[in-house]
Amino acid sequence: MSTFRPLAPALCLVLALTACTEADPPEPAAAPDTTGSTSAAGSAPADDTQASAKEVCAYLEGQVPTLKGIGSETGAMANLTVNLYSWYEKQGPVPNGREIDDQTRTECPATRTEVLKLAGMESFERL
Repeated sequence: MSTFRPLAPALCLVLALTACTEADPPEPAAAPDTTGSTSAAGSAPADDTQASAKEVCAYLEGQVPTLKGIGSETGAMANLTVNLYSWYEKQGPVPNGREIDDQTRTECPATRTEVLKLAGMESFERL
């Protein structure tokens, strides 16, 4: 019974974060409404600038040792979900999983494959 205790918090975290990601899509829909102001033009790029594929890949490459050290796919998936989301929030808008897949397929396919394998996923759309 004690072997299941470490997995329970990770599963709860993954489920909680999955529920939170469903609330994220409405936010980008509200962002275009603020572009009508000419005085906001200087500040709008900072809000609308998404992390480049190169930045995402560099971040993911840096996460590989941590994900390997976790030792379980569920734990790696939970860690990746929390840390990747937090990292994206600091960079600007948080893209959906399909956008992350597109960026990483093009810029760093080997790193993408390794990260997804460590997290037991086939796509970032699962996040």
